[in-house]
Amino acid sequence: MKQQIIYSALFFALLVVCMTSCRKIAGLGLQTDTDHETSTLDPHIHKTAWQFLKERSVLKQPDTVFKRMYDAIIYSGIDTAEYTKAGRTFIFLHNDAVFRAAQATATDTYWGRYKVNNAVAKSWTQYTPQQVKNWLLYLIVQDEYSYDNLGSENVELKTLLPEGADAANPRSVMYLKLSNDRDSRVRVNDFINSVRVTVGRTSGILSDNGPIHVVDRVVEYGVKP
Repeated sequence: MKQQIIYSALFFALLVVCMTSCRKIAGLGLQTDTDHETSTLDPHIHKTAWQFLKERSVLKQPDTVFKRMYDAIIYSGIDTAEYTKAGRTFIFLHNDAVFRAAQATATDTYWGRYKVNNAVAKSWTQYTPQQVKNWLLYLIVQDEYSYDNLGSENVELKTLLPEGADAANPRSVMYLKLSNDRDSRVRVNDFINSVRVTVGRTSGILSDNGPIHVVDRVVEYGVKP
């Protein structure tokens, strides 16, 4: 028993010597504490929502991910000043929310959900300008809602869509909440028996006149029968 203790002590001593020698030979020191500076990405884009949309659609800086939404705005005749007024929340449509060539028949895109003559639409011009305008008005919320005042519980919000314009949504409301997980994504119309829940692709972009939440699937309000 005594021999075991002696051997253990010798082994430990040799281990310490070896570690010290190896450190000296390799010229390495023990790791020391270092202060790491943490930072958070600034969500402010220092431009209006309209400027941001144009830059990412027709100006090709750095891409055109909102091109189909821009085309809808121009075709519908909606007043583009609505995207420059303060105190708004904007739901922006990634091109994939309108149409995805790889999934041409997808019903979670606008052109696939709202077919024309039982076929997937190929252009905004297959709809009336008023229909397109109403949908765009629905995607603008009165007042500002983002991570500072949204949580895991739904908030009922008024949109710019005139009341009574949509039979399925006579009060022209939208519900927003955050997913109760580490991703904390913005969820649109996530309520019991909702016909469609749309999850934000990129959320909390802060323009000079209100938050922008980008979706890549169609936004729809309705209650399952």
